Amino acid sequence: MKRLLPLLLPACLFGLAACGEPTPHEPRLVVLGIDGLDPDFVREGVAAGRLPNFARLIESGTLADLQTSWPPQSPVAWTNFITGCNPGKHGLYDFIHADRHDYGVANSMSVTDPEGLVLRMFGYRLPLTGGETRLNRSRPAFWEVLDEAGVPAMVYRMPANFPVAETGAVTFPDMGTPDLSGASSGKAFLWSADPARSEKDADFYAIRRVELDDATPGLAFTPAYVLGPVNTLVDVDHLLERAEELRRSGDTAGAVRLETEAHRAQTTRMPLTFYVDTGGDRPRLAVHAGDPEDFTDGWGLAELGGWTDWIPVSFEMIAGLMDVSGWQRFYFKSWQPFEVYGTPVQIDPFDPVMPISTPDDAAAELAEAIGPYYTQGFPDAYIAYKSDLLGTGDFISQSDTVLAERRRMMDHAFDQFADRGGLLFFYVGTLDLRCHMLWHAQDPEHPHQEPDAVEYRDQIRRVYAQVDQLVGHALERLQQWPDAELVVMSDHGFAPFRRKMHVNDWLVQEGYLVLKDGAPTTGSILGPDSIVDWSRSRAYCVGFNGVILNRAGREPQGIVGDEEAPALIAEIVGKLERLEDDGVRVFRRVLPASEVFTGERLAEAPDIQLGFAVGYGASDECATGQITGEGVIVDNDSRWSGSHLMDPEVVRGTLLTSRPHELAKDPALEDVTATIFARFGVPLPEGIDGRPLF
Repeated sequence: MKRLLPLLLPACLFGLAACGEPTPHEPRLVVLGIDGLDPDFVREGVAAGRLPNFARLIESGTLADLQTSWPPQSPVAWTNFITGCNPGKHGLYDFIHADRHDYGVANSMSVTDPEGLVLRMFGYRLPLTGGETRLNRSRPAFWEVLDEAGVPAMVYRMPANFPVAETGAVTFPDMGTPDLSGASSGKAFLWSADPARSEKDADFYAIRRVELDDATPGLAFTPAYVLGPVNTLVDVDHLLERAEELRRSGDTAGAVRLETEAHRAQTTRMPLTFYVDTGGDRPRLAVHAGDPEDFTDGWGLAELGGWTDWIPVSFEMIAGLMDVSGWQRFYFKSWQPFEVYGTPVQIDPFDPVMPISTPDDAAAELAEAIGPYYTQGFPDAYIAYKSDLLGTGDFISQSDTVLAERRRMMDHAFDQFADRGGLLFFYVGTLDLRCHMLWHAQDPEHPHQEPDAVEYRDQIRRVYAQVDQLVGHALERLQQWPDAELVVMSDHGFAPFRRKMHVNDWLVQEGYLVLKDGAPTTGSILGPDSIVDWSRSRAYCVGFNGVILNRAGREPQGIVGDEEAPALIAEIVGKLERLEDDGVRVFRRVLPASEVFTGERLAEAPDIQLGFAVGYGASDECATGQITGEGVIVDNDSRWSGSHLMDPEVVRGTLLTSRPHELAKDPALEDVTATIFARFGVPLPEGIDGRPLF
């Protein structure tokens, strides 16, 4: 049953190699990857006495600033580390790539092939060929190289590694791994009786209005439901084809009506019932998932301001024959007005509908050891907080649950490491997301300010202290192997993000991006409803750190020839380097891609790389191909207030080792990869950019 999920979500199945009996392997190396760990914050915390375990490491080992990737974005940086290569060789340049086939957007981390043969029967459509999702990364991962050399490797929660590829190593993916709905960062839920909230169904969250029935004294309850994955097995092609015909004929209302009917036909949901006991000193919530007449299972309990345990949920795909299962937690956010937050529905690790580990059964083994867990990437609820489904305290509470879960996961990883030896990599992303979302609380100069900022101004210091405790726990576990070494590393550092640039608005202003005659001055540059006249446009922006030329032979309606591209690049680079915001330079460096990257995939890179100065960055609207009409550079009045999407030199990462080493060079992410190979005596793969550091 679960093997049909490629029909439901963009993922492919793999035959995974079975693990034999482990044989302990020497030497032992543990790499703790802490996303966003900033070397200056570490030094400041150590000097203030807040980070005793980092202090122990610095005293006994080596601390260095670590060169991050260009651009310093997590999927790019971690892939540099995964492969030991620059993006010109591995192919990831941003969180978001431009789709060069149709002026669209594409996932930078994975590629989905078109469907092939489809079997239709009884109102369902069953794709038989095609539809496979695979990694966009084109160089081998370090654990694949180690495995082929006979070195055991365990990689827990590696970013930019979904879908998981076949390997003999034990691996779990993180960033890029979807929830059960297919949302890459998860789709959260808020059920609210607050009259100020409206219902909304966005890509990454849903708000549903509920009304309490308080007929029973001391007890109030309300029916609700949670949305599941889009059931693409239900055949709605005839509705969509007819809708397209109506749209071409000018009947937009008729097309929308049929598209809505198709959407409803493929929507899955599971009933929920919320019970609130108001008879005690503090309201208490009971959540029941499933048939409201069947009370046998699916229960969770929470006090006001608290979380339920994980609750099983399931969604029917083929009536009487197939359903998919998941897990969800609920947070009793408020009683008056009544509000309950629900996490994204997690893929069931006991019975995953797609591979979420290698070997396939490693996910269930982990769940049996620590219980159900967040299987999605980026589990900290940053989008829910950014979208105001959660307050600051609520976000911190949820993020704390993620970090506590990672500690239990780390213990399981060390238990496995005891038997296997070799390499253990373990990733923690909580610090990164809290720095993104809570920078405004500690930064009085930031445009986004909230009334309770003083209450949360020390939260970034707090999460550094929490991570310090995690480092201390790793050091304790390592004591049983005197020859083992610990390496702590991060993909980048952090800086304030106070002013944002609408790059596409600037390109319009400068005449590089030309709107259609009579088109509105705001809207999308992408897709069939684009407001751009591509026959007169020479450059555009999709993503956070690049400008793309509208090249002939590469873009669908490209007009910039190879002979004129260098001069155009130089012209745009010169203008951007001189761009100022009230006398302050917006960019530290702007470079042609050919000066940043090397390799066989250089042609896929955005032609111009944007190295923003501290305090500046591209807007979300720009990254998704929007023209806003707000101006070129405006205040960043958002909870997403810290960033690292700047010039790599101003947001270097951290490298810290438990033993003293003389570094052979200024360390870069790719060098850490080469150093791992050297540690185990494995020859460097051909074409790797990194070099051993010790």
